[in-house]
Amino acid sequence: MPVPKSSVESSPRKLLRDVVLEKMLAAIQDGTLQAGERLNDDELVAWLGVSRTPIREAIAKLVDFGLVEMEANRYTRVASPTREQYDDAFQLLFGFAELAARWAVPKLDDAAVKQLGKLLDQARKHADAEDRALNDDIDALIAFLVAHSGNELLVKTSEGIVNRAKFVRIGQPEFVFWDVKHGLDSFHAAAKGRDGEAAGAVIRSMSRAMAEHLTEMRAANANADADADATA
Repeated sequence: MPVPKSSVESSPRKLLRDVVLEKMLAAIQDGTLQAGERLNDDELVAWLGVSRTPIREAIAKLVDFGLVEMEANRYTRVASPTREQYDDAFQLLFGFAELAARWAVPKLDDAAVKQLGKLLDQARKHADAEDRALNDDIDALIAFLVAHSGNELLVKTSEGIVNRAKFVRIGQPEFVFWDVKHGLDSFHAAAKGRDGEAAGAVIRSMSRAMAEHLTEMRAANANADADADATA
């Protein structure tokens, strides 16, 4: 689809390249800029209302995240996420989440535990309703844990992983792990007890359950497709 016409207001608190990066990230993740779509400098300049320099700087960051592909003198385009990339990204994302939980939970004060409880309640609500907003809840939970980990390197490193995970999820639109709700009470109890090891174990258990469910779901889909081909 064509690059939409809009504009970016520069923020005194952010570098222009960061404003552009946020705008392009959002457009890729919501499908405005679709997988495989070529990114034209002139169209991006017209849309974002900035010069080529911050756009190129933002694109370089998107390449680092794996969201954009570039080949000199040939193309710059939105990447097309694969199943293997999905699996790799979420394995690493849950690894980050487990580590962040182990570090963050013992440091939480009462206000932070209350905030965490609200995030978990929201996740349960969306899981019970099978609302795809559950994906955003999981992202928010991981961001909360990373932010409270007390480790700046983890905070910086997680940026690319989180954005990568959001992107590759586009290639697996049918999959949402509703059963994540079964671990929320245990996680909340671990947080109330400031037990980082227990919280990390809950995340690890969720990760295993998600991987097993995804394998089962893919096998079922493959069998269904084979049956459909056989009867066609």
